[in-house]
Amino acid sequence: MRKLILAVMVMLCAHPAAAQMASPALNANDWNFVLVPTFDVPPKEQATNNLSVTGLNHSLRFGQILKGLTSGKDGQIRQIYALTSADDPNDMAALESIEPFALLTNRAVSVKSVNTDDPAAYNSPAALVGDILGNHPRGIYLIAAPSAVIVELAQALTGAVPAISENADYLVAFGSASPLALNIYDDGIAADAEYPDIPLPAATTSCPSVSVTISATAPSGLNFYVSQTVHLIRHVEAHPTNSFENGNYVCQGQWRALGANSRLKNLMPRLPGYVFSSNPHNLIGCGDACSYIRPALTAAPFAIQNGLPLTLATFKWDDPEDLARALFDRDSPYFPHAASDANILVAWEHGNLQSAVKKVFKDVYQNPQAADLLPRWSFSDYDTVWILSTDEKGTLTFTNSCEHIPTASLPSTCPAFWQ
Repeated sequence: MRKLILAVMVMLCAHPAAAQMASPALNANDWNFVLVPTFDVPPKEQATNNLSVTGLNHSLRFGQILKGLTSGKDGQIRQIYALTSADDPNDMAALESIEPFALLTNRAVSVKSVNTDDPAAYNSPAALVGDILGNHPRGIYLIAAPSAVIVELAQALTGAVPAISENADYLVAFGSASPLALNIYDDGIAADAEYPDIPLPAATTSCPSVSVTISATAPSGLNFYVSQTVHLIRHVEAHPTNSFENGNYVCQGQWRALGANSRLKNLMPRLPGYVFSSNPHNLIGCGDACSYIRPALTAAPFAIQNGLPLTLATFKWDDPEDLARALFDRDSPYFPHAASDANILVAWEHGNLQSAVKKVFKDVYQNPQAADLLPRWSFSDYDTVWILSTDEKGTLTFTNSCEHIPTASLPSTCPAFWQ
């Protein structure tokens, strides 16, 4: 383990000066911008949009480090951002890098796409910095983004281009007025390429819902998917109280999100070719401060462990009609995928999953009687898995199972990850 945290100070109109610092001060009355370049990602030829397993481990440990750095300053944390480049808006790495900290502090993450080609653009990194400095209170702002975006943010905050080394893990721009000073830190986290397969409670012997099988033949004219299997899961635990809503999940959910992979694989005949979820850029009615991240982050650990991209929907999370068509009508413009033998894992909000499956039977397969036989998905049920499959003739079959992970037995505190 690396024992020292190295720092390089960059001042406006001054040369960078090397220094060694235990940790950033994060003075309560000053501006404090904690800038986090996205952690380790797979090689480009693997064509995923997620962190690697090494990057996931880094983010889990880094969340705990940030939690320690902000201890006693909780009231000064103003906003947490995950930024993507407008050239790659479906990049999940920034969100996956900062969400573990947001979870530990019971906070939302605002997911934004920024334009790095034009500093004068309304959605450039410089414009975001200008809006915060001009219209928001001093305090702690945490921003995760690709390295190129981090450089632009640092330049906008300090007036100087930082020289970021390979060992740099995060930056802190700080001061009472613009331009700010900048320190660059090595967090001392050792690389770990082993998936964090955390222990779960003993498997339940039954599922929350009684097993049901429902079938419908393909109507004339339907351009159906042949021999397709779709596993539908709800986002992980998110509602400790009826009033809680920030788009994130809670600690119980982290246990399930990280630990459910083997349970899910046991339900599947083979590894999915697609992992599909709602897009974190969709807001959920809490304004600019909040993005609906939990469905995508429920599926992300499975995608990361298995080296799969996370396909993000181009329609809204509360659009069950398009979800139904995207999965089972080849004439849908959304989510084009293999015409036959596709195996898909879908993570979504359960009410819209339920509505979408009803629409598959009632509208896509034109069988309202079959739709009426579908079970209800309980508000408190995070364990159920719905399975929809078609055969070579397009006949659709519904069955239901579960992960056998009891919510009531999941710890209410997040798992700890040690060096």
